[in-house]
Formats: sequence, C-alpha cells, structure tokens
Amino acid sequence: MQGVTEVCTECEFDPRQIAYDQLGPELLRLAIGYEGVIADASASGCPALSSRPSPETWSILEYTGHVEFIYGSVGQMCEIADPDELAPINGVDPDEHVDNAHFNEVAPMEMSARIHRAGEQARGALAGLDSGAFDWTLLFNGNPAPLGLLTVAMVHESHHHLRDITQLAAP
Repeated sequence: MQGVTEVCTECEFDPRQIAYDQLGPELLRLAIGYEGVIADASASGCPALSSRPSPETWSILEYTGHVEFIYGSVGQMCEIADPDELAPINGVDPDEHVDNAHFNEVAPMEMSARIHRAGEQARGALAGLDSGAFDWTLLFNGNPAPLGLLTVAMVHESHHHLRDITQLAAP
C-alpha cells in the first residue's frame, strides 16, 4: 500500500500484508476477536473488563467501544468520499470520547453484539467501493489523506487495541 510501509514495533501489524479488498473482512475478523476477549474476560471475572487497571489504561469495554467508534468512522468515510471533492472528516480526542461515552456501563454481551455489528457495517461499507475509491482524498482534520491510507490506519488501530485487551484479559 502506497504510503504505508512500516511494521508496528508494538503490535507487529504489517500494512504491506493486507490488500485493499481485504480491509473490510479484516475489520470483521478483528471484531470477532474483540468478542472472544470479552467473552473470556467475562467468564473469568477479569477486573479489567469494566474497570481501568490504571488511570491511563482503558478497560476492555472502553477499548472495544473506542474501536466500535473507529468502525463507524470507516463507514462515514466511505459515505462521504468523493472522487471530485475533498470531503472533510474530523477526528475526536479518543480519551475525551471514551470518558464521555461511559462504555464501562455497557453490559459485556451488548458490547460484543455492538462490536460485531460495527465490524459487519464497516465491512459492508468497504465492499461497496470500487478499488479506485481508496485513492480518493478526504480532508482529515484539515489534512488531505487518501481513503485507503485512513482505513489502513484504522485497521492498524483496531489490531493494536485487540493486542492491548488480550494482554489485559490474560491471567
């Protein structure tokens, strides 16, 4: 993928190993991974499921809610991307969003269903695009960026946070 070549040293995500036509299926695969971690953490009574292990580390439900938001952003980007116009999209402060969303108050099974639905919706939104759409440029926080690059960044973030919650859920 043009513009994305480095393997993440923390989570080992390699953007070169994923083609544009696999971004949607990868988001759904990751969503299913979140469901599994939530189920395991719930069954084991993991305290990090709904409580932050430290003030600067989100709970498993908070990470999952954040990723649900990311998946919604993928759908929004797919809807507004246009080959002839720089459609604007603005990011949010993740910590502020998570603090205000109260994801820790969501029942684990509900959060599992929500992340699965979000994964399916993101996959569907991406499947509706032709391959040329990934080159369309959006104005992300005022900076031009191709839809494909933004989507890969969101897949990376989802992959990274799945690693984070897997570690939180480990006994």
